[in-house]
Amino acid sequence: MCENRAVNSTGSTSGYKWQEIAGSQQPTTGTEIHNELLAAALLQKVDFNNADLDSFQQDFFYDTYIKVNNKYYTPAGSCSGCALNERRSRIQGGEKKLHYWLRKQGVTLINLPKTGAHKKKEMKIKNTLDINNIDYVNDKREVNRDKTCESSANRPDFQVKHEHGELVTIYIEVDENQHHNIESTCELSRLNNLLTSFEFQRHLVVLRYNPDPFNVADKRITCKELPRDEKEQLLLRELNGVKEKAADPDNFKDILTVIYIGFDCKCTAPCGYVHTERYKDQKAISEAHGKMGMN
Repeated sequence: MCENRAVNSTGSTSGYKWQEIAGSQQPTTGTEIHNELLAAALLQKVDFNNADLDSFQQDFFYDTYIKVNNKYYTPAGSCSGCALNERRSRIQGGEKKLHYWLRKQGVTLINLPKTGAHKKKEMKIKNTLDINNIDYVNDKREVNRDKTCESSANRPDFQVKHEHGELVTIYIEVDENQHHNIESTCELSRLNNLLTSFEFQRHLVVLRYNPDPFNVADKRITCKELPRDEKEQLLLRELNGVKEKAADPDNFKDILTVIYIGFDCKCTAPCGYVHTERYKDQKAISEAHGKMGMN
């Protein structure tokens, strides 16, 4: 699945244009989404601006499709990466001349880091942490890592800085669509690599936050049932709770704690959309890894 948001191929549009899929047949490829706000809007129009897109509270990709009554719709145009390449091909000559002239004037050009569309939701959490005065390291190699360890190059999304960081390490991972495209065993292996690459052993708490829709039993939970702002408050509540408990090592008798926020579950009673898994030691992690591999 392309990680770029869909735009018109000119690369200059301010929003999306959606189109009906010919024959009204469900596509055999792509990803079906369920968004009541978008579905209702498509009954009225197919051209949307940025304000419309923000109101849907969900990102769409070039191979996304949605069913509206008995018809299927998908974004028109190509992925934004293709649009960007097209635009670059038109301006490349003039851009090179401009860069040459600037260098002749003594102006130093610096390449800015590319976050990409797949980083948008991560940047939304970054903004939430900033607003709430939570200090962190974003997308950098682990702090306090053992540099002789191969796995020390792992990059958590957010490493939370707090008063008792020498006792408990706190990471936040923004898992778009619950990282369904990544095997559970791979995710657990990555967390184990993060854990074992510490220079000095300490407890690790990982808050895995899914900004996208998920299922509770047979009910689909979208931004209508759980607005993003409320879901982010769940993340902040859990994060602050961990920070408070970190003052006392007795609160963390397990080597690894993973807190899932907004992930699929089979709960038939209200669960608050938050679930926790604890791993007592490396043996427990290994056993859990083995069970996942058999599923």
